[in-house]
Amino acid sequence: MKLLFENWRSFVNEEEDKKEKIEKSIEDTLDDEGGAAGLEPLVKAAQKIDPDITEEEVKQMLSGLEGVKQHEKGDYIDTAQLEEVVEVYKEMKDDTVDEGKKDACYHKVKSRYKVWPSAYASGALVKCRKVGAKNWGTGGKKKKK
Repeated sequence: MKLLFENWRSFVNEEEDKKEKIEKSIEDTLDDEGGAAGLEPLVKAAQKIDPDITEEEVKQMLSGLEGVKQHEKGDYIDTAQLEEVVEVYKEMKDDTVDEGKKDACYHKVKSRYKVWPSAYASGALVKCRKVGAKNWGTGGKKKKK
């Protein structure tokens, strides 16, 4: 009987670990897609972890994820990332940014965008602050020999 309970606990723990891995995979996919994605790429991401997962099970997981909402047109949106972009956009639009917040990323991004503030510029500012000004914007350049 004791062995039966140990096996059951092991099974339950494996299922919880699998669920956490699927949720992480879904969140990573949303991040890779820029904060919004349709159901299909999210199901594919979940099926990489658990090939037997159904579309309905993924929908249930999405409804339970904090910070993920479904748009009226069907896409799923990472609202936490969206709120951060909106905050930066409002900050830029008001142009009442404190001197302490006008960091290297602010100046670097502002110099590259003609329209300031804009949704693209605020998204770029968020990305720059995540990776740091030294690392932002160097991916597309090729080294000269």
